[in-house]
Amino acid sequence: MTVLGKSAAASLCHNWISVSVPRKQDGTRLLAILVVSLGLVAVSMGAILVRCSQEAPSLAIASYRMVFATLLLSPVYFVSRRGRSLRSSWTGLHAAAGIALAFHFALWIGSLRYTSVAVSVLLVNTSPVFVAAGAHLFLAERLTRKGLAGVAAALTGSFLLGFGDLQTLGDWRGAALALAGALALGIYLMIGRRIRQASDLFGYVYPTYAISASALVGATVASGTRLTGFSPWTFLFLLLLGLVPQAIGHTSYNWALRFLPATSVSTMIVGEPVLASLFAWWLLGERLDVHVIPGALLVMAGILLVSFGGVTVGDRDRSESRAARTER
Repeated sequence: MTVLGKSAAASLCHNWISVSVPRKQDGTRLLAILVVSLGLVAVSMGAILVRCSQEAPSLAIASYRMVFATLLLSPVYFVSRRGRSLRSSWTGLHAAAGIALAFHFALWIGSLRYTSVAVSVLLVNTSPVFVAAGAHLFLAERLTRKGLAGVAAALTGSFLLGFGDLQTLGDWRGAALALAGALALGIYLMIGRRIRQASDLFGYVYPTYAISASALVGATVASGTRLTGFSPWTFLFLLLLGLVPQAIGHTSYNWALRFLPATSVSTMIVGEPVLASLFAWWLLGERLDVHVIPGALLVMAGILLVSFGGVTVGDRDRSESRAARTER
């Protein structure tokens, strides 16, 4: 048996540590990638679950989604606030973000009554384009040439998708509602960037969800839209809508951001329209019409151009912006 000297033993230990730590990091990174993939599948099921819940009016679907999501997050929120003041988590900015999120879900869920899953999900995912344009106008952040090209591509693609709906379905309301939902989501994300600078994740998400749920239920009751009388299957799908894309999907994204660059997470999230379209084809029998493909490619190219190098902003702010995108 060979006896190692102190220097040799120290060198061997150093080499073992330098090899084992990257292996551990690689394992965590792989786990994070798997978790993001799970989150992507969960979020992509959102439009499918809305389709399955359409016995209920669109405003009721949006209300139940946010109510169930809020209830599911309540235990986590109150445990995380133990020994801390709750008052600081409920501000005017939280109220504004919650109302913007309520508009987003009401408009986007409404769009699915008038257009395909593919067109609806593609257009509602243009929210980074609206965020970039809003930051350019109101936050002294500037669009680069790449960003301007991305905005142009996304707008051109959106026009093609809307025109295609008008030609094939005789109805442009689905495309218009999805784009309006993207604008509302962009406003929500811009407000969220301000809140997240002084708040942890649950201190931001839970009050915003609760205010959004309250606003949606209030609008549903005020408009005379029914909230009851649905089949047990519809209520099951509504519960799954709050659980799967909201609680599981978004929580997975936010957990993974601790271990993966925001760029990696954001790149995977762009796959949502593709996966949602495949689910719609497989589960609902929705075909992807030929006219959708050119517009879809332009919209996705525009989102990528704006998201990566499209705005002159510091790395920290860019990470916060991309992290906020995962809240949808």
